[in-house]
Amino acid sequence: MSMECQHQQPETAHLADQIKQAVADKKLLQIVGNQSKVPLYDDAEPISIADHSGIVDYEPAELVITVKAGTKLSELQAVLAERNQMLGFEPPEYGDSTIGGTYACALTGPSRPFRGALRDFVLGTKMIDGQGRHLQFGGKMIKNVAGYDVSRMMCGSKGSMALVTELSLKVLPLVEETTYCIEMPEGEAILLMNQMAGTSLPLSGCAYYQGRFYYRVAGEHPEQTNRVEVNACTNDIWKILNPFRPQLEPGVKLWRLDVESTNPAIEKTIAVGMGGTRRWIASEKKPKHPYTTLWQSRFAPRHNDTPQVQKIKQGLKKVFDPHHVFKDL
Repeated sequence: MSMECQHQQPETAHLADQIKQAVADKKLLQIVGNQSKVPLYDDAEPISIADHSGIVDYEPAELVITVKAGTKLSELQAVLAERNQMLGFEPPEYGDSTIGGTYACALTGPSRPFRGALRDFVLGTKMIDGQGRHLQFGGKMIKNVAGYDVSRMMCGSKGSMALVTELSLKVLPLVEETTYCIEMPEGEAILLMNQMAGTSLPLSGCAYYQGRFYYRVAGEHPEQTNRVEVNACTNDIWKILNPFRPQLEPGVKLWRLDVESTNPAIEKTIAVGMGGTRRWIASEKKPKHPYTTLWQSRFAPRHNDTPQVQKIKQGLKKVFDPHHVFKDL
């Protein structure tokens, strides 16, 4: 694990001071941005990153941008769009979502099986640990990483180990994408999306929703509508599924299942995403599957890590937050 300690940073000195004071007072802190995904819990004092926003450095020719954690996704994407570039991990927008909160929850959109997860685009981070120390990991190039890649390892930690203040991200050229759809049963759609993933077609999304198989193709590609069953559709389906917030009957809950792409159709599925690896189930009871998350109007925690993963997380917690000042979510 390569770690670089930094001197006190003027812009974030008050955050480090708040952490140190919480340690002295034995208080629990919850890191918050615009609270678009995670509510503020009563047993913790908020430490807000929302005002720490803006672009630190942007090198379009190098496809790298460094941004403060409180920056809104909408603002970040607008800056990239001006240079015909985009965030390759296609993050969901929950309403004033920040890049820091998206990183903390490791949220990636429908392009994940084809372009990679959010952590694959992280080059470096700056953060303040549970002792109020300013730390830096990685940099602006992949070759900067030595030892454990902490910048990527922290992705999805939900603010339970350190307060991330800056992120350096790899970006991609903006490409034109076209969506096609075919009416078919769910089981056939799952088989087809797996078959198509093994072809040379430049896919950037595969999903199934309300009786239709949808697939999205990036850039130039062979004609698709020359087959009778294939129709050209709008790209709206990807916004419907990312984030997915369906209207459900009273008493019915929404569950997110992460499965193998070849997993057969699952009972009470209302949508299939990410090339078959994501299943959305509408059910009163929790589905019997090891990787299940209760998905409410806000991001819900999942406490079903394997013993090996738990051991790693506990080890990291001891290093970055030995006083347990950050709330576990």
